[in-house]
Amino acid sequence: MDMNTGGLLAGHPPYAGHRKLSRDAAQLAVDLLPLADLASLLLGGYLATLAYSLLGHQGTVAELWQECRDRIIVIALLGPLVLYDRQLRYSACGITLGALLRRVSLGFVKLAGVALALGFASRSIDTLPRSLAAIWLGAAFLLALGSRIALVKHLRLLERRGILSETVAVVGAGPVADRLIRHLLQTRAESIEIVGIFDDRTRGGDAEATRSAAGTFQPTGTVSDLVELGKARKIDWVLLTIPCSAERRLMSIVHSLKTLAVSVGLCPESVGLMLPFRMINYVGDGLPVTMLADRPIRHWNAVLKSAEDLVLGGLITLLLLPVMAVIAVAIRLDSPGPILFRQRRHSANNDVFDVFKFRTMRWAPEASTGALRQTGVNDDRITPLGRFLRKTSLDELPQLFNVLRGEMSLVGPRPHAVNMRTEERLGHEIIDAYPHRHRVKPGMTGWAQVNGSRGATETVEQLRRRVELDIHYVENWSLAFDLKILLMTFWVVARGTNAR
Repeated sequence: MDMNTGGLLAGHPPYAGHRKLSRDAAQLAVDLLPLADLASLLLGGYLATLAYSLLGHQGTVAELWQECRDRIIVIALLGPLVLYDRQLRYSACGITLGALLRRVSLGFVKLAGVALALGFASRSIDTLPRSLAAIWLGAAFLLALGSRIALVKHLRLLERRGILSETVAVVGAGPVADRLIRHLLQTRAESIEIVGIFDDRTRGGDAEATRSAAGTFQPTGTVSDLVELGKARKIDWVLLTIPCSAERRLMSIVHSLKTLAVSVGLCPESVGLMLPFRMINYVGDGLPVTMLADRPIRHWNAVLKSAEDLVLGGLITLLLLPVMAVIAVAIRLDSPGPILFRQRRHSANNDVFDVFKFRTMRWAPEASTGALRQTGVNDDRITPLGRFLRKTSLDELPQLFNVLRGEMSLVGPRPHAVNMRTEERLGHEIIDAYPHRHRVKPGMTGWAQVNGSRGATETVEQLRRRVELDIHYVENWSLAFDLKILLMTFWVVARGTNAR
């Protein structure tokens, strides 16, 4: 008995139509990609010597191949180890072309690093023509990417035709089973075959399982019926939708199912619910937990982010020190008061810190003890020099010292002043997710700023837009994303949009 894509259990014969392949076949096919990568690197090396020779460089193809052969073979043997993508085994049918391109590109960047390290260590890189090496890696990259695209397209074709499928039996009727079936049909209707729902508590024995008027699925039989069915046909998965607290019942069912050569899994009770994450992580000595939220930037990503702040932040600070010195002198001559302005602002983990800015307003010591007033358009407190500094964002330059002190990042959600109000309300009183923007360090520039959300947030809609953009950045961080924002920032600052 099968379930069609409409969600009802139908009674057509299980082997009707063409012969089906288990999704294990897809994983086995992906596991053969290292052989394709080896062939791509060897073939790419030969094509590179051919192209290098045709471009008029000294030596015939045979001579160039003889000279470079050993180095090409060594890198070709290491290549499959570096390029192997374990996650592709589980996502080959659903991966996008963009994601596939990023994965292969990252793999070849790593491979190029390994090749350079070995070349410098063995001093063999000195005699290898740079253009030949570039052509080699470029050709191998295109061949490896092409093999993956061809495999993914073929697997998708098999999936659409219903040839590549997983046969699933569900044990335990109830709301969790209903949500599981709907989830499987919504995500993989063409490649999932559900043979039925089995529950020892049913008096069943119905000829087929049907959906009730309330939208729930009725059992097709007992666990014993499932065991008999498993002897007659292949089942890839048996998914149990029984609470973990029913330990004895679970163990009894697993004991019965062990007579079959089938994978048995316990379905999480949260299946089909709108929870943010469903991945598994490990705590302590290997205790598995289901992740509902995670640090947005961690492990090597955190190292990359810190390196970006220290290296780029340090270089930018050195380059702009003369500019900051001139601005400091100009502020001193323009109006009485301190050169730098400090203000308490929100930091990571909703902590607070003192942000540095060049003073752009007339100095009024008593104002620091009063209620916070956002800067508005044509604010009479801003000095003529301060208006220029704000328009060009030069007043933000001292925040480079906040970056070097580890209080801020070059890129991140802009730090808002403590007790800042929009339409007389605090941010978290307007938007529940407002504190979520503080899960990472604040930045000198951010995704919101390069998308037109700069300056004060005077309306609720402006605040909602900024928080939406900030959270998008937090949840989609990458080093490339940061570099893109930094490049876009120069253009936005040059145009002077939304600056106050």
